[in-house]
Amino acid sequence: MRKVWLVPGRLVVVVGALVLAGSGLAVAGGPRVVLVSIDGLAAYHVADESLELPNLRELIRSGVRAESSETVFPSVTHPSHTTIVTGVLPRTHGVVGNRLRNRLTGERYHITNLPHGTSVRVPTIFDAAKDAGLRTASYYWPESKDDPALDRSIPEVFTEDSVADRGAADPEYLEELREANVPIDLFYEAYGQRGLNGAGDVALAMAAAYEIRTRRPQLLAIHFVSTDATQHWYGPAHELSRASLTVADACVGILRDAVEEAGLTADTTFVIAADHGFHSVEHGVNVYPVFRAAGLTDRLAFHPWGWTLFVETLPAFEPGRDGPALESALENALALEGVGRIVRPEEFHGMGLPRYEEDPHVPGQYMVIGDIDTLVRADPEAAAGRSRFPEAHHEHGFPPEHPRMYPGLILSGRGIRNGERLGHVHNLDIAPTIAHLLGLEMKGLEGRVLEEALTVPAAE
Repeated sequence: MRKVWLVPGRLVVVVGALVLAGSGLAVAGGPRVVLVSIDGLAAYHVADESLELPNLRELIRSGVRAESSETVFPSVTHPSHTTIVTGVLPRTHGVVGNRLRNRLTGERYHITNLPHGTSVRVPTIFDAAKDAGLRTASYYWPESKDDPALDRSIPEVFTEDSVADRGAADPEYLEELREANVPIDLFYEAYGQRGLNGAGDVALAMAAAYEIRTRRPQLLAIHFVSTDATQHWYGPAHELSRASLTVADACVGILRDAVEEAGLTADTTFVIAADHGFHSVEHGVNVYPVFRAAGLTDRLAFHPWGWTLFVETLPAFEPGRDGPALESALENALALEGVGRIVRPEEFHGMGLPRYEEDPHVPGQYMVIGDIDTLVRADPEAAAGRSRFPEAHHEHGFPPEHPRMYPGLILSGRGIRNGERLGHVHNLDIAPTIAHLLGLEMKGLEGRVLEEALTVPAAE
């Protein structure tokens, strides 16, 4: 049998089981995965039936939904997204934060602006797919700059002003999208703009849909970002944040339509994931006076970041002389209302992080972590203790075992059970499960295949 379709800008000829496209040879049959990250889509969002999420609800009805997934520490975009595609913790894959400082060189950078080979230390699911001869594509996926495992990519790279960097993408590909009437420039123009950023996600979805229709990648990943920005601006319960989730759901619909138009529905599995949840915080706790009272502030450096305050011992710190005073100060800090936990050097590995001496991007040897309703500060000018902020902070980054940080997770399509519910799983499990669905081999994984979601379990 021979069939011919005309697609804008190219001729596609199907002969038997093969698709011959202008960009090369792609197998028409066989498994495919569309991995969608909706930034900040919490498990509690997915469970909220009052949210207008018709595409996600339909995927849930025909697939499986996890009651909750668990992200990593820190529960922020880039460590979590790298875990999603590697199946290992930040301690192993090396992405330990978003914006980092290398204390040995003094350099400061956003991790996603580095070449992929520099930022990520282990193979990803894209590497496994490429090694198996599968076609890959990614759209604003973190840590994708100069990734040779991606056949087609619009990488997530920022300018100095945290604006999406148009220059990081292949200009010929951008021109191809324009010629195909894909409004890719709208993505860059709308990125980060209040009231417009959802339009950017729609443009990005249209670019990915074009790729599905024309090149039929076996593994495609896309990262929708407006849901994160909107929740930071307004909070996860705000009507505009809820509306941004509905827009992201519509973007999933664009991808589903493209899969159907390409005749790939029976071959495709959708994995709808997220990097973290969200929580609104109205209080902060200042611990600086505690360390000042211990006489240590000239021998320590403080690196506040959300709920976590990293405490770094400086060269002037002498463990024999100053160690007892530091331990006493840490215990006094823990006694303050709003402080929930002290993490010592030997506990970093248990948090999924390298220790200070193992990675120059880890800011300190100790962590002071607030409770879920309190951010930790080190303010020399303020009194010790807990106080209310003038305005609420809408955050993520808390230890991942708290339910407010749980991301949503939905699997639907080829190889997935119908209408079932999973319990509590982990974002570590996403890469192993995708590898199983695509018949790929990945070594050194710290997650597991979600066999309870599958129609055919993984081989022993």
